[in-house]
Amino acid sequence: MRHGAEAGDEMPESRSDGPPSPARTTPRPDGIEVVELAGAERERAVPVLKEGFEGIYRWHAKRTLRTATWVRAASLGGEIVGVSVLERLEPEVGYIYYLSVALAHRREGLGAVLLDDALELFRRENASVAYGAAEDDNAASIALFRSRGFRLVERKELSFRDGGLGACGLRSRMTLVGGEVLLGLRLGPSA
Repeated sequence: MRHGAEAGDEMPESRSDGPPSPARTTPRPDGIEVVELAGAERERAVPVLKEGFEGIYRWHAKRTLRTATWVRAASLGGEIVGVSVLERLEPEVGYIYYLSVALAHRREGLGAVLLDDALELFRRENASVAYGAAEDDNAASIALFRSRGFRLVERKELSFRDGGLGACGLRSRMTLVGGEVLLGLRLGPSA
């Protein structure tokens, strides 16, 4: 799985015609605390990334873990059970590189908790847009992003600076590969 939630971590999609409320959050399961991992502490997230990714994605997730702006972890009694790897691509742009949940803790809503935490962080940091990506056949990841108001971003779309969600000039920094879709969410007014 790439750039998204693990199967079973999605929350039910809203039944309304409009997008869900941008402030929607998932209650945290009992005992779960979301914490920042800095420096050498980030290595504690490697087992969760190894369970969630294979091949080049696993390699890239571990490499990105060491250089990303933020690494947030869902912790249960001090054990890392989920991780989000987040980047600031521009002062007004947040990017969710990876979300992963330990196999033993899937289907508990932790992917949603980590995504909500990432969006809260981006808002606190005054980002105006957030992006995430998923393999085009990863229905669980796409459903999770959509449940928070993300939508598919087309390649020829107007830039986020011009009122759209286009990511022209940012896609190469997102390291998108064939077979992935980009999703975007406007968090607030453009700077």
